[in-house]
Amino acid sequence: MRCRTLYRRFAAVAMIAAVLTVLSPGPGAASPRAEEWTGFLSSGASFAVQPLLAAPGAFLEFCEKWYAILGGGTANDGDARHVAAALRIAAGLVLVLLLWVWILIRYARRSKRQLKVMNERYRLLLENTSEGIMVIVAGKATFMNERASQITGFALPDLTPRVLSEITGMQDGNAVKEAHRRIMKSEVKSIRLPIRITCKNGETKWIHNCWVGITWKGTPGVLCIFSDITENKKMEQQFLQAQKMEAIGQLAGGIAHDFNNILTAISGYGNLLRIRTDHDPALNRYARNILACSNRAANLVKGLLAFSKKQVNDPRPTDLHDVIKGAEKMLRRIIGEHIEFSVIFSKTTPVVLADSNQIIQVLINLATNARDAMPKGGKVTIRTETVENPDASGAGDNGERRDGRYALLSFEDTGEGMDESMIDKIFDPFFTTKEPGKASGLGLATIYGIVKQQKGFISVQTNIGSGTAFNIYLPLVDVPVDTREAIRLAEHLRGTETILVCEDETDIRNFIRETLESNGYTVIEAKDGEEGIDTFRRYKDRVALVLLDVMMPKKSGKDVYDAIAEMDPKVKTIFMTGYSTDSLDKQGFGDAITPCIFKPIETDMLLTEIRRKLDGEKTVAGLTSQATGKD
Repeated sequence: MRCRTLYRRFAAVAMIAAVLTVLSPGPGAASPRAEEWTGFLSSGASFAVQPLLAAPGAFLEFCEKWYAILGGGTANDGDARHVAAALRIAAGLVLVLLLWVWILIRYARRSKRQLKVMNERYRLLLENTSEGIMVIVAGKATFMNERASQITGFALPDLTPRVLSEITGMQDGNAVKEAHRRIMKSEVKSIRLPIRITCKNGETKWIHNCWVGITWKGTPGVLCIFSDITENKKMEQQFLQAQKMEAIGQLAGGIAHDFNNILTAISGYGNLLRIRTDHDPALNRYARNILACSNRAANLVKGLLAFSKKQVNDPRPTDLHDVIKGAEKMLRRIIGEHIEFSVIFSKTTPVVLADSNQIIQVLINLATNARDAMPKGGKVTIRTETVENPDASGAGDNGERRDGRYALLSFEDTGEGMDESMIDKIFDPFFTTKEPGKASGLGLATIYGIVKQQKGFISVQTNIGSGTAFNIYLPLVDVPVDTREAIRLAEHLRGTETILVCEDETDIRNFIRETLESNGYTVIEAKDGEEGIDTFRRYKDRVALVLLDVMMPKKSGKDVYDAIAEMDPKVKTIFMTGYSTDSLDKQGFGDAITPCIFKPIETDMLLTEIRRKLDGEKTVAGLTSQATGKD
């Protein structure tokens, strides 16, 4: 605008200068005839324009003279001089016109260059922006940039009004129509809204769209600026899923802890009843049925704890191939003879830091799931391999890249498979595709919790009719396999020692007392931490071992241990808890409460651990005595 104004001012000044130059006469005097005609020339004076401009009568006379000359009148010297002056005026006007044309051409060229530069800038912005841009007029797309075509998969000629309605009609068509209506009626200037669209290849994408009302070539329209937020939505869903799983896991862990205490009493009294009814087969059968139901309930609790990642975990360097080989016969029995079963091991031996019992539990749950998915037969394949920096795909840890070396345990079946709507829910607790009453819905949730507890991750790939593949990734370790042998049950579990039992749950305390007394032990009870300390102070010369519940009113088991250890540094203790080692570590107990028995407590395990603790420390004391030469 400023440049244009300067051009106009310069042109006006140039025109005035040119006219004045043309009208300025040369040297010499005007003729008397010219003076008579025009009245504005004087002898000895220069040709002046002032009388012509100042006197309207002179201007009329000027016009009449020219009319006479052009009409064929007789010309004289004054006429010729007058004609020369007129020609000079015409030449000046032509010069002004040429100058004006030159100015306009320069201005046009400069404007064209500026417009070209501006168009190039806009083109670069439109082609290189990460947002798709589209203009819709009268329900039809009239413009779209390259990014919009990449996101939708459509070219501009493809976007007819029908196609535009189909793109959003299946998902958020009503919201789009309402936004378009409000924009066209000028109710709002712009609207921002995340919507789903169906691309040309059938893929569903999330976009964040901004509608703005504009006028396009004189017609009201809508400018759509949108970006692809599909990956952001996936991350958001994963985050919400993780929050949901964590919340349910905390709830499940709390329920499982309380339920473990109840199961300890049920299974304990059931075992006592079984032992004392050996002579009565009918009563003994009832007792065994109670124990069977108790074991089923315990497995259910383990599933809840595994899902909440609070199950007791004992990770050791483990050969994954050895675990699979050890469970192979059991897996074949679970799957059944109507299903083909095969195992394909990798060439290298994958050593992982994991609890072998929990890995076996994962295999059992997957085998049960595969068997139910193939009632008419099929094939199950277990594969192992070593991978680096794997990318998870499918449900579970979708799209999450992990750095490092991992052992891949793939469990594949040729069953019915699952559709996309089920994949996002399969690891939810109590979600099942089976008929009510035929499944607990904790199988895959348990697998998810166990794998997470082993510092691994899991993904699933499945389609309707093409089977399912569960891919479990466990971190590899470069340490030798742990070959320590499991502690065998002692042949003689009875004893005569005095044991102090500190347990706040009355049912569990009574069960332990009756179990120990029935096996020859003397039991002293304490219902909380303070009472435990006072009781030990009174009977410390008689107590051979202290059973401590980790979490008790008034004082915790660790506080009790610290107090009684000051009275007797050689005191022997065994802790009991319904919490996992992870939970205990977070609460600051850690290795201070080892050895530890985890609830629900089995009778044989309790007696074995007590006997091992008492006999083991006596053996160590004996060896020390021999080494020092003392009795």
